[in-house]
Amino acid sequence: MSFAVSHNIEDYESLLVALQNVLGVVVPDAQRSCLVERVEPLLLKYQLDSLASLAKSLQSDQTGDIRSAVLGAISQRHSGWALNPGMLKVLRDYVFEQLPEDARIWIVGCGQGQLAYALAMEISEYENRSGKSKNFQLFATDSSLDDIKQAEAATYRAQQLSGLSEEYKKLYTAENPQEGSWTVKDRVRKNMHFSQCDLTEDFQSIGAMDLIICPEVLVYYSNGVKAGILKQFSTLLKTGGIFLTGSNQAVTPFTDGLEYVEHPAGVFYRQRC
Repeated sequence: MSFAVSHNIEDYESLLVALQNVLGVVVPDAQRSCLVERVEPLLLKYQLDSLASLAKSLQSDQTGDIRSAVLGAISQRHSGWALNPGMLKVLRDYVFEQLPEDARIWIVGCGQGQLAYALAMEISEYENRSGKSKNFQLFATDSSLDDIKQAEAATYRAQQLSGLSEEYKKLYTAENPQEGSWTVKDRVRKNMHFSQCDLTEDFQSIGAMDLIICPEVLVYYSNGVKAGILKQFSTLLKTGGIFLTGSNQAVTPFTDGLEYVEHPAGVFYRQRC
């Protein structure tokens, strides 16, 4: 079956309905143009002939395999290394210094690992500048098991390294000339823990956190599901713990238990003392 197959509007709408009913996902208008492109490979994988068939399979999925695959396909965002500039500023100018030694940090929606490793590199830079070694523990999750396996391998082709500065590339990756790839060095990977996580389910087993970073994933969920996810985040944060998120996610109405903070370094949420 070719990916060039056309899709009628009824099939498209049926998929949108299934996404909301089964996953609690509401695809933003800005992302709908690439929705078909992202889910078409699943038609081939599961031998389906239309978006409507995918919608039906999603609704009748007993194993959770299709559910996980669809959620992973539509929410994959972090294929690059660039942290949001506002988020990066508040991390550098305030958060890293405030966190205790052995702080537990959770990066939500890490994709194939680039975002998590980018954060680990920034932590290394902070430790070099400050002369402090805080031994932060980084927990990175994504809904896609395939992406998690890629992240754990920590090996990337040249195209996948686009967006990583040459300075960081030299400092934090090692080239594999015969394979045409680069591997993130052990000093960046040593405190990194990757695992699969479905935010629509109970994820309390990940444990208490000092910092939760969730750049973009929540934009895909309906308000009801988003509120439930944020409530779980709040429960996981230790007293005084910090929650950082992208400015496009409109989380303020759903952050009961979290204090909105405007700091000279930037904006963030904090677990009330």
